[in-house]
Amino acid sequence: MDVRFHYSDHLVGLVEDAAAAAARIAAAPPEGLAAEAQRAKRDAGRLSARLDASPLDDATADAVDAGTWVWPAGKRRFDEPAGERRSDDSAGNVAAPQAGGWATALKLDGMATQQVAAVEYANLLACYDAEAELADQLFEAPLTVLTTLHGLICRGLVAPQVVGRPRRTIQAVHDGAQGRVLYNTPDPRVVPRLVDGLVEWLGATGSAGSAGLPTLVVAGVVHERLLEWQPFEAGNGRLARATARLVLRARGLDPTAVAVPERTLAADPSGYHNEVAATIHRRGDLGPWLEWHTEAVVAGLAAVARRLVGHSPAPPARAVQIAGRMAFGATITLGQYAAATGLSRDTAAADLRALVSAGTLRRDPHTRGLTFRRR
Repeated sequence: MDVRFHYSDHLVGLVEDAAAAAARIAAAPPEGLAAEAQRAKRDAGRLSARLDASPLDDATADAVDAGTWVWPAGKRRFDEPAGERRSDDSAGNVAAPQAGGWATALKLDGMATQQVAAVEYANLLACYDAEAELADQLFEAPLTVLTTLHGLICRGLVAPQVVGRPRRTIQAVHDGAQGRVLYNTPDPRVVPRLVDGLVEWLGATGSAGSAGLPTLVVAGVVHERLLEWQPFEAGNGRLARATARLVLRARGLDPTAVAVPERTLAADPSGYHNEVAATIHRRGDLGPWLEWHTEAVVAGLAAVARRLVGHSPAPPARAVQIAGRMAFGATITLGQYAAATGLSRDTAAADLRALVSAGTLRRDPHTRGLTFRRR
């Protein structure tokens, strides 16, 4: 699998910020970590469902969390344990592809939208619960893990023969607001080969595999490829986010899965898929996507670290002074900060990153770490 990107100063800085936040989280009391994990499970599940246009509302999600929601009497559901790809999934059996997608794959016999949403959310909670065990297998048996996650996400929602089977339909990712096509997915006849390449890359230990890359890079690559390829008939967005989280667990950066990058992603859902489209237009250059995705993970880790152990060491007084003069929502660029303080760009960048860690500023998305906004 071809993985192309450049280690920009911004990406390197983000990797360092993530490691620092993760170290602070690791030092937190176990009871605090357990509470954060429960919060993350609920928040990530709700946001992940909604990122895929689920109509899930808080009342329905609260009922699922409380254990008071039950499967409607008389409604038919589809269940099948997930497993390895079936033997009839070869590319040679994919002929005359038809249009498909989540709505096409759903087989719910007239269930109301909130009933469907409840199943979607409950499945994401089950997926989260299974991740601790699956993390140990991710790099040893990637295909098994992918199909198991897919089975959990789709349980009770799609016909059994669809679960874990490479996509056989033509699909495109649309802008949910206007319905315009953001990007077309690969021809279904090449999907098995693409999945094989990802599986091989995840499991490889040499320079051509994932082993030599930083955890955040591996998580970002997996996330983008699954979003771009849409390898299964349904549930691909949820699978992409769950697998990226699993990488963070398996590599030890976020072993208890307390970070919720979905908060940042959900703040700009159109930008989320537009960045995938931009990666395709760049002919696979993953650099900007990796920066954007890593910003979301770092924001999630930093927020947990602040809640568990308080703010990181105070930013320099000069940085606090400048931030104090900024109105809420005002922006400042790296160049403007460097000019105002007379600092080098490297030192100015360190100051701004300290303000982000302290929760005073946040990075503006899609600016490659060059623009910051007052919180």
